[in-house]
Amino acid sequence: MDVAEKSPKEQAASLVAAQRWLALATVDEQGVPTLSYVPFAPALGAFVVVVSRLAAHTPHLLAQRPASVLIVGDHVDDPYSRSRLSVDVAPRVNPAGSQAAHAIWSVLQARHGETVAVLRTLTDFEAISLEPKRGRLVLGFASAHDLDAAAVKELLR
Repeated sequence: MDVAEKSPKEQAASLVAAQRWLALATVDEQGVPTLSYVPFAPALGAFVVVVSRLAAHTPHLLAQRPASVLIVGDHVDDPYSRSRLSVDVAPRVNPAGSQAAHAIWSVLQARHGETVAVLRTLTDFEAISLEPKRGRLVLGFASAHDLDAAAVKELLR
């Protein structure tokens, strides 16, 4: 199947599967934004991450403030036509030792390797689910597609 023949949802799923990092935008209590780059995995109908309490974005996530993620496709000749998926998310903290936290650590280790096993031994890391609220897939010029929460959650399972 040619890329052009795939549905927007299939193209979004391919983009998520191909990329290992996402840009994470959060806001503090005054609305000041913080942007960072975080390894992720698609799991449990969410973008799952582990973050250090030393990172600037972590207090915003722990306070469960609204956030957004951006996943960008591989380099193309024309940077204006690069595929990208932006998703507004609701952070959910998964307590250490919980079944959800264990699942997040496991899926991240499977995707990103042994560094995750080392991070798991550090007490300052939190397992966070970034649950989709709505998304926007841009595939280049005149090709933008809105995805509702259910569609984004489905591609993250």
